Amino acid sequence: MLAFAAGTWTGYHANRGDVDPQNYITTVFTPYDDAISHYLSFLDKAKKSVYIAGYAYTDQRITDRLIELKIKRHVDVHLLLDLSQTAGRSGEREMAQIDQLRAAGIEVVIGTSEKSHQIMHDKYTVLDELYVESGSWNYTKSANDQANTLDFIESPRRARLFLNNWRRMHNFMQSQEADRESGRSHRTRRR
Repeated sequence: MLAFAAGTWTGYHANRGDVDPQNYITTVFTPYDDAISHYLSFLDKAKKSVYIAGYAYTDQRITDRLIELKIKRHVDVHLLLDLSQTAGRSGEREMAQIDQLRAAGIEVVIGTSEKSHQIMHDKYTVLDELYVESGSWNYTKSANDQANTLDFIESPRRARLFLNNWRRMHNFMQSQEADRESGRSHRTRRR
């Protein structure tokens, strides 16, 4: 029994140590690397679906690529974006991007985090339930000039993890957005 237990522990320990996760991850560091080129190439892998959760979103190149994926390649595209950014300093630029996406039939849901209505600060993309991009890089033109990281990985398990989180946030943010819309239409009717 003792020999079996020692062998099991040794095997478990050895299997965990042989795989370096960085062997399967491409990491990009801005401002040294051109993150937008890496990200646009990443988006080009999409065949079925793109799910984005983003804090800030103002890069026209990303908007153009998402619209191209939706219209020309019939990829299902969905975005969750933070409310404070759409109403804040870059709100006009962000809303211009959102209007273009929505006009192309792309779902964009705007909201906050579920707890205490704090910011939705996530920055990740899931493609085809297989690939994940995550890190500190925002979907903005200025993010390329700042110190940020992006990790790209092919992992169905990681994609499921991120997509489950995306869907949970989507449910909350969608009902939150509907409540805001309902409040606006109610105020408009009163006038």
